[in-house]
Amino acid sequence: MSSNTITLIFCLGGLTFLFNWVFFLRLYFKNSAVQITDRFQLIKTFLVHLIISTIGVLTMGVLFVSALMISHG
Repeated sequence: MSSNTITLIFCLGGLTFLFNWVFFLRLYFKNSAVQITDRFQLIKTFLVHLIISTIGVLTMGVLFVSALMISHG
């Protein structure tokens, strides 16, 4: 597989990540009893969700590309 194909896979994964992240954050704040009382708490919640999501996306991207390269030689 060429480098451009792998880059395209990661870009599509990034777009999927952004869509899912916005969707699930809306559900989280809409259906959760969490009350954001100040700006620091909002930023902290945002960063925690961002870090967890980023680690998950990078891990799944590496696993996906590895499996794709193994199956296609």
